[in-house]
Amino acid sequence: MAHTIQRSQGRDTLRYVRLMLLVVPLLLVVAIVIYGLVNQRIEDSLSSYYLGPARDLFVAMLVTTGALLVVYSGEELEDYALNLAGFYAMFVALVPTKLGETLSTLAPGDQSKLILSVRVAIVAVLVVSAAFVWLGFKTARTPHQALAHSSLTKTLGWISTALLTVFVALLLFRAIEGKTFAWVHASAAFLLIFSMGIAIASHLGHAPMCPADTSGGTPNRYRVILGLMALGLIAWPILLIAGVDEALFIVEWFQIGLFAYFWYVESRRLWDSIG
Repeated sequence: MAHTIQRSQGRDTLRYVRLMLLVVPLLLVVAIVIYGLVNQRIEDSLSSYYLGPARDLFVAMLVTTGALLVVYSGEELEDYALNLAGFYAMFVALVPTKLGETLSTLAPGDQSKLILSVRVAIVAVLVVSAAFVWLGFKTARTPHQALAHSSLTKTLGWISTALLTVFVALLLFRAIEGKTFAWVHASAAFLLIFSMGIAIASHLGHAPMCPADTSGGTPNRYRVILGLMALGLIAWPILLIAGVDEALFIVEWFQIGLFAYFWYVESRRLWDSIG
């Protein structure tokens, strides 16, 4: 009986983690809809809401989502990619977009306070992340298996690791420089989408990507999601050239919608899994 209860609790925990990855972004969706109706406008990008009345929900949604992505444990390559996605989500949330422009409008004293708060946030996340990686090595929860399965997973894993190294170097440089934190927010947003793409690709069910078929018999769904994500990125410059001011906003929500659908598919496929 006790064993059955433990299995049921583990299954329910995984169910709620997956559901929360669908529900949490709805907080920001509702806030943006209300904001748009009241003000009769939408911002030119999702990140621009960091500087508006939806700021608290924007930060809360991304930090919570980042934590859930790290907590969620999937297949080896997926797990590594989602850990990275959760890491990047923290900096999308905590390092404001257009920070240089914001700082230029503040008095020197307020500039120093904002720079200090961003520096503290960066250092805090890096320290906690380092502790998490150390704990992973101590408990054998490291990405070595994901990187060593095949030449394809090695390539994807090492590309992800190389990009992570460059991003951390950028973080440290900007934290020490302490002026505009240029490219931190944008880089984190791009790498977040990139890591989510790898996580989805790991479900294609092919041996070079994953040692076991995790596609649930629907690999075409994952191919379609990945294809649409790529098309969304291609559409961004096209919309800009066409003069659509909300191009980035449209592309960002398109990508979020696709990833939400991925989690919906996963939630259905694994709903009765014991975990």
